[in-house]
Amino acid sequence: MKFSLATLAATVAVTNAAFPTDIVYHWVDLSASFVNGTVIGGLASPPSSWYQAIVQGAVYKAAVDSRRESLEFQQLAISHAAHNAILWVFHGTRLYNPVDAALRAVIPRIGLDPSSPKGREAVRIGQNAAGKVAYARADDKITNFVDFTFGPRQPGVYQATPGGQPLPDVPQARFVRPFADLGDITRFRAPPPPKTNSPEYETAVRFVKEQGALNSTVRKPHDTESAYFWRESSITGWNRFAGAVVGSKLDKKPLESAKLYAQLNYALANAGFASWDAKYTYQGWRPVTAVHYPGVWVASGQDISDPNWVPLLRPTPSHPDYVSTHAVYGGAGAAVLKAWNGGDKINATWSSNVTLDNVGVITRTYTSLDFARDENALSRIWGGIHFTFAGTEGNKQGDTVAKATLKKFDDNWDKF
Repeated sequence: MKFSLATLAATVAVTNAAFPTDIVYHWVDLSASFVNGTVIGGLASPPSSWYQAIVQGAVYKAAVDSRRESLEFQQLAISHAAHNAILWVFHGTRLYNPVDAALRAVIPRIGLDPSSPKGREAVRIGQNAAGKVAYARADDKITNFVDFTFGPRQPGVYQATPGGQPLPDVPQARFVRPFADLGDITRFRAPPPPKTNSPEYETAVRFVKEQGALNSTVRKPHDTESAYFWRESSITGWNRFAGAVVGSKLDKKPLESAKLYAQLNYALANAGFASWDAKYTYQGWRPVTAVHYPGVWVASGQDISDPNWVPLLRPTPSHPDYVSTHAVYGGAGAAVLKAWNGGDKINATWSSNVTLDNVGVITRTYTSLDFARDENALSRIWGGIHFTFAGTEGNKQGDTVAKATLKKFDDNWDKF
């Protein structure tokens, strides 16, 4: 379904709405806070990206359907779409009160009375948008049961990791229907990882063993900080990164903003499904399992095992190593933002609140999306939870999936 933003601009009555900033990003940020708060306590990947794609799909639908109305009207429609989409995902939880409170707080700042004729129409558009997405995603396979059986305890084969779950996260996610009618996700599958008895594999194991140890003596302080900085949910992080890149440019352009965040979160969700396809196809073990493994198994014929080795980032996530979903999300996020930005160069400052080891808030400024993407991938090696090849191939896969999603978006954004 195509339409021209330039053509629509002439038909939209833009006024000075009471809500002063980008209403779309306001709800992007709120939707992340609801998931990461104490009520839900976070979502695993890829359900976290699936969730945001649903919310932003509903928001974009509301923005498209209200595009010829006043800014206040658009803001009210978008707010109700976001509210209902969030609660559709989390109905039955204690999120009703905080999500209701968030909507209640934003309505007076928008300045359009929801009980007025125009207000009721805006509310209806927002609610219908969320309902449309919910109906479309009701049978997308995210809730299907897929069992998992660990492979043999031999080099390279994924096993449960210390402090993790007894079984790996959501194996059904690789079968979830992609957004924007992307099609068979297996066509984006990453190539097989290096063989465990190859020199390349030994190099990767030795590198993460040295660089990713909790008490590493060779990791640089900046790299330690990078491991902490990028530790948070990639979905939260790359959406907030987008907010820093965009700044106030779209404060009074809700349709353009809604399109950007729908593109970003569709790409992140699709990339997450693709990464899960690779993870559960190859079922590669994590660094902690490799370093703990007793005896000789690497190409050099040396025993590199250390049963007392602990990674900097802990516990290790409960799913296979290859590919790094963190890197996949980074590749996808950077690709979408480069497309919107018209290139790699940016000037974006944002902060990450690190709860591990009492590190606290870290604030950084980035001038290159490619640099941020690559640092994001490397952070998981410095943190001791991924091999280098998992990050390298993850970046590539995320970039490929995002570009394919963008290509399909204009014609298929409403294929929720």
